[in-house]
Amino acid sequence: MLEVSNLEVVYKDVVVVLRGVSLEAPEGSIVALLGANGAGKTTTARAITGLLDVHEGEVTKGSIRFAGKDITRRLPSERVRMGISQVMEGRRIFAEMTVDENLAAGSYINRDRNASRRAHDRVMTLFPTLAERRSQVAGYMSGGEQQVLAIARALMQSPRLMILDEPSLGLAPRLVELIAEVIVEINRQGTAVLLIEQNARMALSIADHGYVMENGKVVMEGAAEKLLADEDVQEFYLGLRAGERKSFREVKHYKRRKRWLS
Repeated sequence: MLEVSNLEVVYKDVVVVLRGVSLEAPEGSIVALLGANGAGKTTTARAITGLLDVHEGEVTKGSIRFAGKDITRRLPSERVRMGISQVMEGRRIFAEMTVDENLAAGSYINRDRNASRRAHDRVMTLFPTLAERRSQVAGYMSGGEQQVLAIARALMQSPRLMILDEPSLGLAPRLVELIAEVIVEINRQGTAVLLIEQNARMALSIADHGYVMENGKVVMEGAAEKLLADEDVQEFYLGLRAGERKSFREVKHYKRRKRWLS
């Protein structure tokens, strides 16, 4: 469904952020994109959704194809209509609006009222908490509830592919489990998911395939089970090595670069 090929992105005509990134998200799959802060994960999402211009970024090489069509230069609105939705890092809900008003904003491409009503009914069935708080001002909800609302708002577009950027950020462990369950259910209902995360354990536990990024490059990829069992991933992202905990901060950058790229 999604094919990113040899992508290069430059900010402000000077800073090269992505360096030949290639990845795929097949129809019906959950694909995890892992990496530390600054690895290039969010820039990859912006390139796919067409939001680079807002941040003075530009695709200078490579291509992005969705459902067999080249969308590299298409407007963000066109990509949304084709079936791509994004839940941005930090939730980005409309804090001063109610739950229902946030959901209505998410269905702006549904000019068919019946389609909007069906999407709304689906969201309310999937998220009973939101159904109970339809008139509540979103800014007064908890962090976990706001994240659920952000996901529900993206679902109002009835997307074929949903891109989630750090959905577990700042959430308590129980809420992270809840978000993981929500992602699995959304995927079960037919939406492919590109899950951008630093929480490798959560992401790989529900994904089919995973990619690891560092310094704007994909340095590792494979089946999620294989990555979860990989010693490097365990050491650098799960804090484990030979059964013992190890601080990520103590790991030298050049050491993992040498090991992954050898």
